[in-house]
Amino acid sequence: MLSAREFHLTNKLLNTKAPIRIKDLSMEFGVSTRAIKYDLENVRKWFKLQGQMVNSQTSKGIWLHCSDRERAELRRILAQFKRSQIYPDQTMRVRRIILSLLWTNEYKTAAELSEMLAVSRNTILSDLNHVDEFLKSWNIDLERKQRTGYRLHGNELQLRLMLEHIIYNSLDDYQIYKLTTRITKKERQIEIGTILEEPLKPIYEMAENHMSAFYSPSLASLLRLSDLLKFLLRLTFSVKRLTMGRTIHSYRMLEHSHDQDDLSLFLVTVMEKVYTDMQLPLLEEEYAYVSGNIEKASEQMDIVDMTEKMIQYVGEQEGIDYKKDPKLYSNLLSHLSLRLQNGSFYLNEMNPMEDEVKRNHASLFQSVKEACRKYVKQHTLVAQDSFISFIVLHFLVSYENTFKRKKKVKVLYVCSTGRGVARLIKNRVEKEIPAVDIVCYCSLLEVEEICQAEKVDLIISVFPVEAAVPVVVVEPLPAKRDIEEIRKQVRAMIGSDDEQTNELLEDNEFTISEDSENLSQEIILKGFEAAHALLEAFPIKSEERWKNAFMMHVFLMVHRYYFDKQYDQYLYANNQMLDSDEEMFHSVQQILQDKDLHVHEAEVITLLQYLKKWK
Repeated sequence: MLSAREFHLTNKLLNTKAPIRIKDLSMEFGVSTRAIKYDLENVRKWFKLQGQMVNSQTSKGIWLHCSDRERAELRRILAQFKRSQIYPDQTMRVRRIILSLLWTNEYKTAAELSEMLAVSRNTILSDLNHVDEFLKSWNIDLERKQRTGYRLHGNELQLRLMLEHIIYNSLDDYQIYKLTTRITKKERQIEIGTILEEPLKPIYEMAENHMSAFYSPSLASLLRLSDLLKFLLRLTFSVKRLTMGRTIHSYRMLEHSHDQDDLSLFLVTVMEKVYTDMQLPLLEEEYAYVSGNIEKASEQMDIVDMTEKMIQYVGEQEGIDYKKDPKLYSNLLSHLSLRLQNGSFYLNEMNPMEDEVKRNHASLFQSVKEACRKYVKQHTLVAQDSFISFIVLHFLVSYENTFKRKKKVKVLYVCSTGRGVARLIKNRVEKEIPAVDIVCYCSLLEVEEICQAEKVDLIISVFPVEAAVPVVVVEPLPAKRDIEEIRKQVRAMIGSDDEQTNELLEDNEFTISEDSENLSQEIILKGFEAAHALLEAFPIKSEERWKNAFMMHVFLMVHRYYFDKQYDQYLYANNQMLDSDEEMFHSVQQILQDKDLHVHEAEVITLLQYLKKWK
């Protein structure tokens, strides 16, 4: 029997071909290296039973050496593990307790939960405290009734969204691929595994059969695979909760005026088949829930103001003046406007870096979480940790690029040439290796004195020099091999684990050409023309600071356009904007196209957040 952590370790070895260090696994799972080594004993035994061996090397780590076909077969075997074959840790027990309470309208006693999980009653009572803590983040109560038991009490939509969150958090990319492939490629031989247990699995398989039957490749351009899986899971949850007599609000039947486009027609057809099979009515709010239309907030969001307040709040909490970084404002505004453009008020998305962000940047994560509660949650139903983690990443990028002091190596250059040649060499070396800061140059006789005065870390010299710090001897005009030798020495001094190593040691590929000045002028003029045209079409009726922020955003947008670094178009390609914004969207798009700025829709949507503010 594998423990939950051993199960995840096994899965990680199957999904990673490169060696993994014990130290890294220890940090990832939040336990000691001794605990990881102990877990690996069972993991090795499991692989041995499958005819495979886990390789290990002290300086390298652990890894699995097998073919892709063997790896896929091992994944299939592991996916068939029943929950009874995995000894549940507390996280898994909390999850299973919540799910068992979701599948019943009745109370469940501690004794029943103890028997279900094969642990003591005291362990269950301890687990229930963690269940209560988890439920509070969803505004759901754990109702306790003496001598009767426990059950969940909360808004039906909240309960379903929590269920969705729990299920999604148990899926990895490979499992998502398997589940969607069963539909899109009709590869029914692929096993579902134990992702969904009773009582969801029979409902899921029935709904999947109908969805696969009506799915056609023409729908691929209308929805992402993640959306397809979301529809299927929500349809499963909807059916299960309806069989328990749990509707979202009303019992109003769905009218077929909804199914105008191909995607809506596909979804309605599948839902009609499923609900008919289950002898359930197709309700209007159930369609809205499955399709995602229920996640539309009626209140107009002021995302520009929200972005500014979040940056202000996080900066105050962390003691960093993030307002000084215009790129943070621009990027965060884009992220929020694209994420909230359709009025979505359930903010949960799969973020593979969530655990790492929460573990390594706990203070910043907490500050952003509080900011989201103050300025985002008033417009939303739930802002989950996965959503918050993406916001944290924007602040981390800002900190690394703008506020964190870069680690540089102080260098003394020893030569016999004049000031002009020394300046030329300084510029070339610092350009090639940004981690280098040539603080001084001198003759051979001045080395010892200047080393003490400037406290240099490294000497670059055209002569052999004896010194207390490392020395790199180069040609009078450093050749490429000299630059590489300096880079090698600097890398050794900075350390391979330093976060800035790669950035500071890579060549700076940007070179000043004779066209650079013309390009800069063109970007400035194009930015001014675009901003002027937009402000003329949508006269500002707000504070002057919003006009300045808008002008800056337009200039940055033009810069991104010229250097092919526009906001991600694919990620938000399927989001639907509010009808009231459609006319403004096309007007802005036309104005930009008139200026030969054929930007992504994501860029236009972000501009709308300013224009709607003073509309």
